Amino acid sequence: MKPISARQIAVVFTGSFLGAGFLSGQELLQFFGVFGGFGLVGMALAILAFVGFSRMVMEIAQETGRTEFDHIIVYRDLRWLRLFVEGVFLFFLFDVMVAMLAGAGALLEQVFGLPAVAGDALISLLVLAVALAGAAGLLASFSLVVPLLVAAAIAIGVAAFCTLSPAPLEMKPLSSGNPLLGNWFFSALSFISYNMMAAVSILVPLTEGTGERKTIHRGLGLGALLLTLIFACILLPMTLYPDVVAHAELPMLALAFQLTPVLGFLYAVLLFAGMFTAALSSLYAITTRVQLRAGAQLRSKRFTALLCILAFVGSIFGFKNVVSVVYPICGYIGFLALIGILLHFMYLKKAGRRRQSEP
Repeated sequence: MKPISARQIAVVFTGSFLGAGFLSGQELLQFFGVFGGFGLVGMALAILAFVGFSRMVMEIAQETGRTEFDHIIVYRDLRWLRLFVEGVFLFFLFDVMVAMLAGAGALLEQVFGLPAVAGDALISLLVLAVALAGAAGLLASFSLVVPLLVAAAIAIGVAAFCTLSPAPLEMKPLSSGNPLLGNWFFSALSFISYNMMAAVSILVPLTEGTGERKTIHRGLGLGALLLTLIFACILLPMTLYPDVVAHAELPMLALAFQLTPVLGFLYAVLLFAGMFTAALSSLYAITTRVQLRAGAQLRSKRFTALLCILAFVGSIFGFKNVVSVVYPICGYIGFLALIGILLHFMYLKKAGRRRQSEP
């Protein structure tokens, strides 16, 4: 098999953080944009942390030969703790599914005036129908959605800088809008841990085809530059144009329509496809993991339908509210995962030094 290149690592590293929720602008507005200049500092901190922890998880996987989420985070053979970690990850996947259903409903309301709950129901039924039809291969047909969304988001950000008048950049270390994200530093940490939970399961399989570790380091460095560009093109509009984005469920979509209706509709189509794909991917990931544990005892169609019903109920809460409440909670729980990764990395480094010192 041809070794994975630094460029491929860079693309996968960048893509592991670019979900439809990120590209809607709502995540960056909630976690960073409300803090003005301090949000930009938080962005820089997040990118550095993504590089550091991604390096750790890839080196852990390379040295141990394990790619399972729970084995990367928990290095000791503690079954109860690994089950807890897996449970947290399943909750995270379900949270993503709920958010994407809510986001799609908000999109249909923002563009067509359809009540959000009706949009939530529509996308829930669509996801359920595709899942029950066993059309997992449909996900592959949407592989271009996220790259196109990224390109469109960069174009919207650049166009906004060229045509709209920015508001003064304020330095706001605190935000009164959300008590869960009241401080810029803890908001950045919550964003880091929440997103690293997804990145772990995406990045570690790459190590099976990676040769030298300097390839990993170069790939992560290149990915950091690409992620910075994308971050800036979405976060800066969230910071500099508060009158356009502050009250929108989907800020980047509102900004696109502010620039031109054609760009707005194009971004709406791509964003809807991205949210559908993310919801379907999360549903497949949950059912696959649970069925591996439960085996034949679990009737997959009933379980899939139950998940879609529960996710629909959660989506009624609203996309903006899911991002502002559930995402931070997942982030704070995710601190435990970051600690586990750090401890595992330090344990392996210590064991390596011990082996080198032995005669």
